[in-house]
Amino acid sequence: MRLDKTLNNLSLRNKIAALTSLLVVSTILVLTVLSVEREQENFRKELMEQANLFLKTTSLGIRDSLYTLTLDELIAIARVLRDDPDVTFFIVYDNQGRMLVDSNTEQIATFSRDIDPLGQQMIALPREEMYTEWQDGQLLAARSIWLGNESIGAIATGMSTVALDEKIASITLQGIILALAALAIGGGSIFLLSQSLTRPLQELAHAAEEITNGKLDVRVNPRSRDEIGRLGEAFNHMAVGLQEREWLRDMFGRFVSQEVAEAMRTGQVRLEGENREISVLFCDIREFTDFSEQHSPQEVVAMLNEYLPLVVQAAQTNGGMVNKFGGDSTLIIYGAPHELEDGAYRAILTALDIQAGLQSLNQRLAQKGEPPLRVGVGINTGIALAGAVGPRERQEYTVVGNTVNLAARIDGLNKQFPEHNILVSDATRAALGEHQSEFEMTCLGPVSIRGKNKQVEIWAVQGKKPV
Repeated sequence: MRLDKTLNNLSLRNKIAALTSLLVVSTILVLTVLSVEREQENFRKELMEQANLFLKTTSLGIRDSLYTLTLDELIAIARVLRDDPDVTFFIVYDNQGRMLVDSNTEQIATFSRDIDPLGQQMIALPREEMYTEWQDGQLLAARSIWLGNESIGAIATGMSTVALDEKIASITLQGIILALAALAIGGGSIFLLSQSLTRPLQELAHAAEEITNGKLDVRVNPRSRDEIGRLGEAFNHMAVGLQEREWLRDMFGRFVSQEVAEAMRTGQVRLEGENREISVLFCDIREFTDFSEQHSPQEVVAMLNEYLPLVVQAAQTNGGMVNKFGGDSTLIIYGAPHELEDGAYRAILTALDIQAGLQSLNQRLAQKGEPPLRVGVGINTGIALAGAVGPRERQEYTVVGNTVNLAARIDGLNKQFPEHNILVSDATRAALGEHQSEFEMTCLGPVSIRGKNKQVEIWAVQGKKPV
């Protein structure tokens, strides 16, 4: 687990460099091992051939001396071989396996009366068969000596493997030096190559992080025409597409409504229309016509650009959807496109927030020598049809029905009741439920509304009750 975590924390450049270096060093070491095995096999084969030829030649040379037990000749041969660095020992056995001559002894001639187990084993060897045994630093080779059909003795010798050991050590050292040289020389090349491969990927990763953080104008500079270069070009195309989509979404949200745009994107809006239980808030600036006549169009627009943001902020804070602006008037909906259980309560909170925000705006206007603004609010609650209206080429999501019309009429009653700024229908008051006790409200009695056969009971909201 710790190794996996360490590898995961390595950069791609270091991973490529480490993997490539490991492959190069491993390949050199494997080749070195194979070379050592091949040289060892060839040397052993060659040494066994030399030992066999030596034993054959020596057997013929000492056969008569061994048969007649003429030890002088055997001793002379053993003395010569003792000075040969390639021969570690030379032993002659009689026909019973007793040691007659041993080049490793000081006197060479042993005249042993004990039967040597190895000698006894060597005498029993078939004609022309050689016994071999690889020992530390030498090859033990032996064969029996025949005269006619009778084994008259045996000879054994040790062939030094020092030359093999030196050659193997030399090959191993060369392999290690070659591996280190390849690692040192190739490491730089591998590092530069991995850097050239990973630098564009690092730029892509950084650019992707920038896009994640909302910086959609970031681009990368493809430096090649390979797969990484094509990936950079594809990333730039993707970034352009994201930037265009973000611009479209921003524009769509500005001119339609962020809530409607999101609901349409997620498929939560039925554009063909559906009945919804909603609360509708209309608000407008009182005596706006007089203000417009006394100011230039630029001044009117500047004032609206200060006023309307506080209306939008109040609506969004309380979950309302700003549906449309009509000059100084604003339509805010609660319950479409998303359902709300306490839409009436949220609508009244929005109205109070608008009045509170208006106080700060009036202070700024007073500093400019402008008269204060008064905003009237009308709220109604009921069933309305929510959906898209207009031709297919230019549709608008809105709400229509008597509930909406009545809210507009109640907003118009602010002229009839100038001492009150927030008027709500009895249906809205009833929809407050347990929240009724939170507000100070005054009943203005039944009021005749244009377009309504029956009078509508209207309530004025003064504010929230102190806690």
